[in-house]
Amino acid sequence: MNTLSITVRYRPIRIGWCVRKDDFMALREALKLTFTMWGGRYNPIIPVDNFEFASSLVRLFRVDVLWPASADKDVKKFIEKFPYLPNPFLREELFVSYGNAELCPQLVDIYHPIRRLYEEHFKNNPAPDTTVTIYEWHAEDPLADVLLATFGAVPPIEVTGTDYLELLRRNLSAKTIILKPNEPLPEHVCNHWAISSFCHAFMRQHYTVQNYIDRPGFYVGSGSDFEDLVTFWNLRATDVSLMFFDPEQVDRLKPRLNNWLDILRSRPKGRFESDNAIAIWHKDGPLKPDVSTFGQGLLICTLGGDTWNGLNVKAPYMYFSEGSTLALVGKDSSVAPWVSFQLPPKPFDEDTRGLYRQHVVVSVDPRMGLFGNESATIQTPYVPELNEYYGRHCYSKWERNKARVEPAGLGIISDATCSDLSLSALNVVGLVKQLFSVAGIDAQPSKPGLLATRLIQQMGELQGCRVFKIGGVRKLLKTYGPDTPFNHQDAMREIGKGDPQHGFPSIQEYKHLFLEPRPKGIVLKPGDAFSYLLKRGVFRTGLEFDCPRCQLKFWMPLDDVRTEVSCEYCGNRFNVTPYLHIKYVWKYRRSGLFGRDDHQEGAIPVVLTLLQLHTTFHSNKMFYTTAMDIKPKSVNPIKFKNDKCETDLVVIVPRSDDGKINVAIGECKTGKEISDDDVYNLKIVADAFPRERFNVFVIFSKLMSFSQEELKRIRQLNNEYHRRVILFTNQELEPYFIRAYCSGIQD
Repeated sequence: MNTLSITVRYRPIRIGWCVRKDDFMALREALKLTFTMWGGRYNPIIPVDNFEFASSLVRLFRVDVLWPASADKDVKKFIEKFPYLPNPFLREELFVSYGNAELCPQLVDIYHPIRRLYEEHFKNNPAPDTTVTIYEWHAEDPLADVLLATFGAVPPIEVTGTDYLELLRRNLSAKTIILKPNEPLPEHVCNHWAISSFCHAFMRQHYTVQNYIDRPGFYVGSGSDFEDLVTFWNLRATDVSLMFFDPEQVDRLKPRLNNWLDILRSRPKGRFESDNAIAIWHKDGPLKPDVSTFGQGLLICTLGGDTWNGLNVKAPYMYFSEGSTLALVGKDSSVAPWVSFQLPPKPFDEDTRGLYRQHVVVSVDPRMGLFGNESATIQTPYVPELNEYYGRHCYSKWERNKARVEPAGLGIISDATCSDLSLSALNVVGLVKQLFSVAGIDAQPSKPGLLATRLIQQMGELQGCRVFKIGGVRKLLKTYGPDTPFNHQDAMREIGKGDPQHGFPSIQEYKHLFLEPRPKGIVLKPGDAFSYLLKRGVFRTGLEFDCPRCQLKFWMPLDDVRTEVSCEYCGNRFNVTPYLHIKYVWKYRRSGLFGRDDHQEGAIPVVLTLLQLHTTFHSNKMFYTTAMDIKPKSVNPIKFKNDKCETDLVVIVPRSDDGKINVAIGECKTGKEISDDDVYNLKIVADAFPRERFNVFVIFSKLMSFSQEELKRIRQLNNEYHRRVILFTNQELEPYFIRAYCSGIQD
């Protein structure tokens, strides 16, 4: 068994609160429940009336669970459209009674940051440097909903089973301040905590997803406008520091406004002017806000539908804590490899009542992944539609509703007391089939693909196929067919000299290529390459005999040679020992897959293309399959030429700089022409993948140069703003590293 170092993070379950537009009652109840959750600050409010807009919020915030804020039928119908975000709990309530009449939260609650603040600042400290305040206000206050979103409030003990206000008073000496409708709001003070502070306290932002438009400042809107309140909350859920400013309540907000302006202007200066500006956020509309109140150095940020499309404002990856652990990698004879590991220490108070009933997301980042196994992977491409697939095949077929794929790994919704975890690796072919299914395409391994896969396995995985980069090796395979034996001198001649005029360079071009370990300074020789081919079973050793009776030559493998042999043509048995020392020399013939007279179904150019990508991205950043038969599913209207399509390879790079999944499909040939049908079919496949989540590239690979006619056909796949074609010839495939510039997949 091997070991593997992985990173484990603990993060909150991100709830997406589903509400109808202008349902203020549901909005208030959702916010109060959110303030009881540790990490609740990052739970978005999702108005379900506009499906496209609501769906963009679900994707942007990477919601783990959609939760109804009311019993409205439209809310329920909206949630049903996201079957890949199922309720991971056994009950339909967030606070559940388990038979002892005591309510327990289903999610980790704010008791944990309350306890941590007590331990760090209040315990045995008569003069703590931190103060905690419980704000209350009248229900008729025109800023009541703004105050709720800003200062926070919690449901009564009858709803939650926990008196959170009493916890604050008893542990943190919290004081209550009543905000009157005719009095100014209190100023922002450092080290001053309100109820709203605990739902995002002691949390960190991970580098995987960051909000680069996190400009602090003000949100200008109306405290009685539902859309303004939701937008303000969702902006703060992306970890933007904002104060709500209602122009109709200037007198009450002026002191707090000036105080917040002073804090913003006292920040350390950034490198760019925009870093130092004070952002004024407002929703797009015919009326522009009066910004004269805010002074100079402003940056106006107008919010529209495109703000939430994932290309502008982003929801950062927030987590409680992380740690590294050593996982045990094992494999049973009947199942895929698995990893098992002990979970690192958790940031939760172990004395919490009912902690085993509270849930958290255990995020597993496999880092480098599995080594030496190219048919299985523990990398999980970020496609939320595959949550159930990941849950069934990676975690548990009985608890498949608890898996949530993440940009940096796989999250498992688990109780807060879980101490260990086991995950199974995914079969690469099955995973690729699922990814194509998202695009409405049915993909199955083809016969040529199975042959190419077997060839790779015979050579000891992809890097073991380097020997086929050598032009002389390919010429040797081409010159001598499966039934044509050759001697050692023939092999040395073909491998050493090659045939430069026909695209088979001499061995001198590959003198620095490593097939196996060898001393430093020693160059690759023809004998090294031929010896490697013999070890991998590409050729078999034997002897060629002349039958004394029928005078025909026949070849016999070394394992079958004896003192007396039988002619395979006439059956004559004769003694060969008198001739061995003077007449016979070792002869070799192609063996195994290479003993077929079908050119291995064109596997060598496929293998060389995959090998070059493997060298570029390394095994920990990509996985692949060979040829796949492709056809559209019944729900997909696409149509291929001749009603079928085949791609010679599929390469997946799960993580990229833009957060999308890189997919490459390809057509690989030895010398045949790239046809119009080849280009058309691969274009159809590439266009089927959703562009907002996939970067699809099309690879055309040949062991010779492309003709002008081929280049003209292939050029149709590109346009001015969308470059997705990668071209490989022998000039790029034969060197260990790509020498010529080739635009394409970028990690």
